[in-house]
Amino acid sequence: MKIVNLIGPAVIAGQVRYPVEGPLTVTDEEAEQLVASGRLDGDPEELPDPYADDEAEDLSKLKVEELKALAAKEEIDLGDAKSKADIITAIELAREG
Repeated sequence: MKIVNLIGPAVIAGQVRYPVEGPLTVTDEEAEQLVASGRLDGDPEELPDPYADDEAEDLSKLKVEELKALAAKEEIDLGDAKSKADIITAIELAREG
């Protein structure tokens, strides 16, 4: 995913977007198309990874869906974990092992 700034109106994901909206998050493919068409102010920037600093991450602040996405990203098998506490425990145990 990329963060881009438009210089003029552009169609992104089938919707007209405008520079007044500020920085927009787009797919890598959409960013390439916008670069090729000359619709950007500056170069696309990488979208920061919210899980890049795992040591500072407080899992209890994440929602259940975010925890599940994190587990999937880290290829952690949650087994029968359904509750937030069980999912956090499964992630912490997988990270330790």
